[in-house]
Amino acid sequence: MLQRFIEVKDPVISTLALINAPLSTLSTEEWGIARETVGIIKPFEEVTIEVSAERFVTASKVILMARGLQRIVARHQRNPSIHEPVQKLVDCLMAEMQKRFSKVEQIEKLADATCLDPRFKKQAFVNDKAADDAVKRITATAAHHHPGHSEEEEEGQDPAAAASAGAMFWEDFDERVANTSASTSSNSATSSISTAAMMEIRAYLAEPLLPRTSDPLAWWRMCSPIFKSLCEVMKTRLCIVATSVPSERIFSKTGQIITDRRNRLSPSKVRELVFLNANLP
Repeated sequence: MLQRFIEVKDPVISTLALINAPLSTLSTEEWGIARETVGIIKPFEEVTIEVSAERFVTASKVILMARGLQRIVARHQRNPSIHEPVQKLVDCLMAEMQKRFSKVEQIEKLADATCLDPRFKKQAFVNDKAADDAVKRITATAAHHHPGHSEEEEEGQDPAAAASAGAMFWEDFDERVANTSASTSSNSATSSISTAAMMEIRAYLAEPLLPRTSDPLAWWRMCSPIFKSLCEVMKTRLCIVATSVPSERIFSKTGQIITDRRNRLSPSKVRELVFLNANLP
């Protein structure tokens, strides 16, 4: 609204002068304050539009957007405005962002999603420790999704059952040998799976970054045979939406489906219609 008001500044001033309306007009200083304010809050509008999308990945962008906004406001602080209200606005924005976004890189889901986005990876982090922690979490989760993990669990079940039959006085020794062998085998398998997960994520991080405008999901679809375990982790991270706006849009669409003339729809039918409305291109 403020942007539009500035755009029609000249027509507004001319119209007020022609009709001689009994309204107080803005001074030159106030017009300058409005213009500077628009320049300061415009990046916030751009971020709001970007992060409220529902057709592409958004959670992996939150850290970058928060840091980008902080840099923009910090730039305004280094070049203070001659208008006191504008400078107060800048200081207030910086204080609030510092309070809300100072630990944004420590939010695990956002950090994991950012690291698993082939456009950003570890380069999106300012805090190296936060990036390393995200890599460790992803590696541990990828090891859990490794194909050998389920095999290990099956092989490691009931080690006492492997005790050999024979004289009763050998049972104690046979059980201890079976437990030791199962433990050694389990540790070896776990180490092998962890090593495989580490090698997989190292290979992923070594891949060149995608252009910022590329589709990360298309890249994962193409590379899923190579990074099988990481792909399973990615499915639980990049699907996260950064805001509740998409779900609110669905609620609004539901209100358009259920009308006075269609008030006898069953809940199951409404769910199906909402699903089709939200997912069909």
